[in-house]
Amino acid sequence: MDTIEAKKNLKRYEAEIDKYQNLSRGLMTRDEIIMIDNKIAQLKLWAKNLRNELYA
Repeated sequence: MDTIEAKKNLKRYEAEIDKYQNLSRGLMTRDEIIMIDNKIAQLKLWAKNLRNELYA
């Protein structure tokens, strides 16, 4: 993966994280909240790994 593609993926992951964090949790079930939290954690891990590769 080249740097341009990595930066594009990083921006995409950060946009997805923002999208999921801005969801209203008041109308969600417990299972939906857990699923969203797991997805956010996964995206944060991917973004962290990309940042480490890009800026290391």
